[in-house]
Amino acid sequence: MNDKILENTYELINEIKSGKTYKRLLELKSIIEQDEELVKLIEKFNKIKTQYDEVLKYGKYHPDLKKVQIELSKIKETLYSNVIIVEYKELEKKLQSNLDLISSEIATSVSS
Repeated sequence: MNDKILENTYELINEIKSGKTYKRLLELKSIIEQDEELVKLIEKFNKIKTQYDEVLKYGKYHPDLKKVQIELSKIKETLYSNVIIVEYKELEKKLQSNLDLISSEIATSVSS
């Protein structure tokens, strides 16, 4: 029985990987990784996000809170308005939604 379950699981994985959404996600990931501007923008976003997390530890009393919040907001807007990132994020949400649905279906079929 376990072998059949594993076999079905691998079939499902292969079906997901052969889908348009997954393939396009891989294409976009490659485009993002090869685009120097996007790589720098993502690195800058991650750096400011880390700063923001550090500042948040001290809360509203940290002297740089507003400055870091504004920087994070600006870089996030720039990053998330990029057409490649927008498409990537939409497909990522779509794939995650499908995976959640599959997980839910499996869980409810095993036990209500």
